Amino acid sequence: MILAAIKDGFVIGPWEADLIVRLLVAAALGGIIGLERKQHGRAAGLRTHLLVALGAAMAMVVSLHFEHIFGRSGADSSIRIDPARVAYGVMGGIGFLGAGAIIQYGVGIRGLTTAASLWCTAAIGLGAGFGMFIVSFVAVVIVLFALIVLNFVDRRIPVRFTKRITINVPGTSAEAINRYEELLRARYVKVVNIKYTCDFENDCSTITLRISARVVHLQEALERLRAGATEITGMKVE
Repeated sequence: MILAAIKDGFVIGPWEADLIVRLLVAAALGGIIGLERKQHGRAAGLRTHLLVALGAAMAMVVSLHFEHIFGRSGADSSIRIDPARVAYGVMGGIGFLGAGAIIQYGVGIRGLTTAASLWCTAAIGLGAGFGMFIVSFVAVVIVLFALIVLNFVDRRIPVRFTKRITINVPGTSAEAINRYEELLRARYVKVVNIKYTCDFENDCSTITLRISARVVHLQEALERLRAGATEITGMKVE
């Protein structure tokens, strides 16, 4: 009896063939997105995206198969199948994998785009597993448009970067802070925060300025600050 059940499980009918096609389509679409991430040197690349899409599609296929088998009993059955619950679980669970792709890199964060692509790949896998091939393919095109085309657009958009400037000056007076701030603001640099510490024993002070500026203005602002404040004994930009 058990061998007969196993044998029946290996018989590929029209329903099983359709499900296999859905898994292959999901794996292919996920691999396309992963290939783009791999070309950018991301850890979550071809294999990761392919497996995410395949796993999501498999979860949806299994859910649909439950409905296909147990849904035949109709309203008299005590078993209620809701394939949408699988989507909720997959999209919630994929957040843990996406969180693992996000790392703090210096004062910034890397991996947000890869985490978002993983989340979209899971949704595409669910769509392919549900048989929505055209919609899933269009979603892949949109994702690739965001990753490739918008990447060039994003690089050409003027962006303000946050930097931290640490200045060492002789003396323990805070009077020069306003002058340093004005020198930076004259070159379109916004001073977000200022910290000031005094070392009375060595008669020197440390001023930390957190600034926001565009790349094209930052270097010029630093040169203007050095030229206008010759008493500065040390400067570090992070």
